[in-house]
Amino acid sequence: MGSNPLKGPVKGVVFDLDGTLVDSLKTTFEAFNHGIRLCGGREHSPEEIMAYFGPGEGEIFAKIVGQDLAVKAYTACRHYLDDHLADVPLHDGVLETLNELRARKLPLSIVTGRSWNTTEVILKHHGLLDRFITVIANDHVPLPKPAPLGIQLALKRMSFEPEEILYVGDSPVDIQASRSAGSRSVAALWDRLASQETLAAHDPHHWAHHPSELLELL
Repeated sequence: MGSNPLKGPVKGVVFDLDGTLVDSLKTTFEAFNHGIRLCGGREHSPEEIMAYFGPGEGEIFAKIVGQDLAVKAYTACRHYLDDHLADVPLHDGVLETLNELRARKLPLSIVTGRSWNTTEVILKHHGLLDRFITVIANDHVPLPKPAPLGIQLALKRMSFEPEEILYVGDSPVDIQASRSAGSRSVAALWDRLASQETLAAHDPHHWAHHPSELLELL
C-alpha cells in the first residue's frame, strides 16, 4: 500500500482499459507498427510506442508519421485490431471480479487513453459495454491522462466524490491522473508489462497483483 490511503467506504470503481481489463498491449503494438509500416515508417519497439502513450492513437500517429499520414496510419491500425480481436483477451480474473462487483451492486466505469472507436470495438467483443455507467475515451475530454479530466467526467456521471472511488490502472499516467483527481489509486500489476518499480515512483494508494484483490479494498 502506498502512503496516506484515503478513508471512508468505496462506492464505485473506475478502470483503465489496456493492460488493466484487457491483455491488449502486444496486439496494440502490432497494430501500431502495421499502421507505421504502411506509411513508410520503421518498426517501433514496445518501449518506443509506450513512450507516446497518454494521447489517443491519432495524436500518437501524428507524432510518429506526421500529421498528413496520421489518418491513414490510424485507419490501418483500426482495421488490424478489427481483424485480431481474438488476440485481445480479458486478463485472467477480470470477468470474475466484474461479476462479483456487479453482484455487490457497485457502480463501474472506464477511463481510457484509447479512442472511442477502438474502445467500443473491444468492449462489444467481450460483451461488456453495458457493464459500465460510463466509458470515457481519449476523444471525450480535451486533455489525456495524466490530466484528471477523464476521471472527473466519470465522477460527475456517477455522482460520486473523488475519494469515493478506486481508480485502477497499470501505468504511471493512471496513478498520476488518479492522484490529480483526488481519488484512490490502485496500481494493477497483473499485466506482464506492468512495472512495480516504475509505478512505485508515483506512490499509488494501493497495489493489486490480481484483479480479485480489488475486492479486499471494498
